[in-house]
This record gives sequence, C-alpha cells and structure tokens, in this order.
Amino acid sequence: MEFADAHCHYQFAELPYSAVEQARREGVTWAMVNGSAPADWPDVLALFQRDPRNLPAFGLHPWDVPSAPPDWLESLHRFLVSTPEATLGEVGLDQWVKDHHIVAQEKVLRAQLAMAVELGRPVSIHCVKAIEPLLGILRRDALPKRGFLMHSWNGPVELVPELVSRGAYFSFSAHHLQPRKIHLRQQFTSAIPLERILIETDAPALCPAPEFRQHSLPPAPDGSECNHPSNLIINNRELAITRGISPEVAAAETLKNFKRLFLHR
Repeated sequence: MEFADAHCHYQFAELPYSAVEQARREGVTWAMVNGSAPADWPDVLALFQRDPRNLPAFGLHPWDVPSAPPDWLESLHRFLVSTPEATLGEVGLDQWVKDHHIVAQEKVLRAQLAMAVELGRPVSIHCVKAIEPLLGILRRDALPKRGFLMHSWNGPVELVPELVSRGAYFSFSAHHLQPRKIHLRQQFTSAIPLERILIETDAPALCPAPEFRQHSLPPAPDGSECNHPSNLIINNRELAITRGISPEVAAAETLKNFKRLFLHR
C-alpha cells in the first residue's frame, strides 16, 4: 500500500531523518511538511530539495503570530512564488494557547488566505477552540479554489456540510483515536464524504497511545513523546475500521484525495 501524510513537521529537530526514510520504505511516499514561522521555512524548503516527496508548506502558525518579524508577509510571498509546488500552511486560529490574541490571529489568517487566493494555492488550517471566529472568516473572505485542509479536524458535525461546500477536506489523525474523542471519530464513518478525507500524523507531534504505534522514537529533550512518521500506517488502519472499508481502499482513496488537493492531479 501507498500512503500520503497530509500534515507533518519533518523539519523539527526531534524527528531524525532516518525515521522519514524508514517510513518511505514502509509505504509513506508523500508528506506535506508544514512550516510554522519564517525561522523554519528554509528548513522546510531544504527537505523538499532533498526529496520532492517532502512537499513544502509555508505559513505563519497562530502560536507564532506574536513573535513574527515585521516583514513576515513579504518573506512568505517570496517563498511561495519561488516554490510553485508549495502549499500555504500551517495557518489558523487558536484560543487554547496561553495569552492568545484572537484579533491579531484573525488579521494574520486573512492576509494569508488572500495570498493563497492570489497565488492559487491550497491551505492547511489549524483551529483549536476557535471554530466560530474561523467560520466568520471563511464565510466573509474569498477562499482558494484548490480547497483547504481542516488539519486534525475537531469541530462539530453540524458544520461538515457547509465546510465541504466551501472546499474543505478533513484529516484523520491520532487525535481521533483517544477514547474521549469518539464523537469526532464517528464523524468519519459517514458524515464526512470519503472523497474529502485525508490521513495525517502531525509528526513529531500528536504521538498516539502505544497500541496505535507502528514504531516509537526517543522522547524529545523536554520529555514529550515523539510521533514516528510510520504511525500513519496505523492511522490508515483505524480510518478503515471506522469507515467500514479495507485498509487498501482507505489508503487508495486518501492518496487520491491528497493528490487532488496538494498536487492538483
């Protein structure tokens, strides 16, 4: 089987590239590597130059809004224009993070969405405890024709049809494997159309419970657990169980959706 990771951070130092190479040998052929701030965009680009299957995404993450340099938007435009294959991400809104400033986050997100529309790029969106302000933006502003990914979807099922109509895709992740998140996992049974589902790891973040790991990695310097890129294979298996289809069908459909959204195929 062939798998595509819709959202990860291979540029983070705690994820050794040997783990990426192991995942490749096990079938994880494509990965959308998301930048989070100007400081890591060159590392994301270097990974793409090393292997074009490490697809690049450049964006300003809501957590990094307060520390962004004054010229971040101009720098983002340069990275995107010089890398036609790039997606815009990871961007979004987050009212969970300490000392968040939602007004500043909204301004930054709207500027990035406008750039995605201008350049015809898809977008990878992070949203935590901010679905109402995000909806306000998605309803008012122009959106990229290529569509956008709701990364590790965690919103209410009632919004799925509207978001689909606006171009949304939804990624299934280890987040949905937690027992307390069963209501989110259930949305992937039928509420979310199969042609709008992708799978992701968010590696090295969002490490799953031991029973959902293909492989493990050493902990990060701060002691937090690191998510191995090959754990995407288990996410695919669990999506297949959730959806009532075979792992082969789940892998084929999510790969097709990945290519439609990110590779325009």
